Amino acid sequence: VQQLESSRMKLSQLEQELQRARQQGIFISSSGEQSQSTSGNGASSFHVEYSRWLEEQNRRISELREAVSSHAADGELRLIVDGVITHYEDIFRIKNDAAKADVFHILSGMWKTPAERCFLWLGGFRSSELLKLLITQLEPLTEQQLLAINNLQQTSQQAEDA
Repeated sequence: VQQLESSRMKLSQLEQELQRARQQGIFISSSGEQSQSTSGNGASSFHVEYSRWLEEQNRRISELREAVSSHAADGELRLIVDGVITHYEDIFRIKNDAAKADVFHILSGMWKTPAERCFLWLGGFRSSELLKLLITQLEPLTEQQLLAINNLQQTSQQAEDA
């Protein structure tokens, strides 16, 4: 029991150190190397965070299913559901941070599974449509900026049609 408690405390300390490192913009690779965060590893950082989020999501859903199947009390179910909702707030924060580093990576959906990308496509999601919405929010734009956005929109449209 003491060893388990000691391991739990050590894990908690490591999580706190990792959180502090993230806040300072330090990227820690799986080999333990540290480097300053750059836009180049924004996608990598997101993938790591998203993987952790998915693992936690699976754990929370299993917990919820178990509580429902065991006919848990309403209060206990409420706590679990509130935890799941808070967990979804975390993914929106993670996506927000990632979008600040590389918005096109988030919009492209390359971090999603092939099945999720298929469902987005079947559901009619088109990143080129987002560009149309953005243009109205970005005005006034220079001619060069408008041309760049139009080129991006055409490229995006061609990729969607392919």
